[in-house]
Amino acid sequence: MTAALPTVELPCAVCGRDDADPVWATPDRAFAVPGVYAVVRCRGCGFLYQRPRVRDEHLSACYPDHYPRHQEPSPRVPFKGSAARQRAVRWALARGLGYHALRDDHVSILTRLRARRMLRRLRWSCPPWIGSGRYLDVGCGSGAALAVAKALGWRIAGIEMDAAAAAIARRFTDEVHVGDVLTAPFARARFDVVTAFHVLEHVPDPVAVARRMLDWLAPGGLLIIEVPNAGGLGAMLFGGAWAGLELPRHLSHFTPETLELVLRKAGGRIVWTWHQAKPRSYLWSLSALMRDRGWPALAHLSESRPIYGVLKLGLEVSLPLARLARRGEAIRVGVVGNRRM
Repeated sequence: MTAALPTVELPCAVCGRDDADPVWATPDRAFAVPGVYAVVRCRGCGFLYQRPRVRDEHLSACYPDHYPRHQEPSPRVPFKGSAARQRAVRWALARGLGYHALRDDHVSILTRLRARRMLRRLRWSCPPWIGSGRYLDVGCGSGAALAVAKALGWRIAGIEMDAAAAAIARRFTDEVHVGDVLTAPFARARFDVVTAFHVLEHVPDPVAVARRMLDWLAPGGLLIIEVPNAGGLGAMLFGGAWAGLELPRHLSHFTPETLELVLRKAGGRIVWTWHQAKPRSYLWSLSALMRDRGWPALAHLSESRPIYGVLKLGLEVSLPLARLARRGEAIRVGVVGNRRM
């Protein structure tokens, strides 16, 4: 049997207090890294974090070669499909996300209506156009977000810890820093938009990383962060079986309140918040919960194609309510810096 990775006991990374209460404990369900890992809640600020956690020098061992974000990218490049669809995309980007160079005032009413229906999905996959179009993706993996930004006309750069993933991302730009966020050489105030999609939960010091990303914003720039929502419906229903835990890779677990606390301490201010809920996260969590309860046959049945399809359809109908109630599986926030004069 492979030995568990070395761990360390550390205080809360947000307020520094050492006293905390246990919340969840679970093994690595996704990649079977040896050991059982626990999440605690800080008694001072309520922040949820892994304790004890894997030591910094061993964190890379938590990520197998087939880790999904390090594989070939599947970018949701908006300009594909029929000519009619592309006209609707351009209209949506121009009117809803600031891409004024794409504006065409001669499109039909039907195209405009179609564009409005598409806008919500485009907001999730396309950054709003700000400033002169300088974009940095932190934790860019194999470059899916970089590919989308490049297709939209941005000047792009990335940061990625995994050298193999960074090599794939370099198909889209030569400017990919391999290494830690805090050691990246980019100049202060260089970028108009900085994104970090499912990155902040992986870093040992989320406050320091958020502060560094805010420092890279030019005046009027926007930082976009997305993390799993530990205050969402999934965490409430499934507890230690919740897919968003992903221990031991997720060192921190954010609720909307503690994410705001981290960003405020880093010198930022949230200007908008979106919630997202996808059926597959709930279905994965449901299967894990059944196995925890000693019902493997029932879990296997729920994973069969016909049952899975029925459950997925039911969730697709009901999950918009979770978003409206601000209990989605993921939180995405837009953040601006509070610059000192």
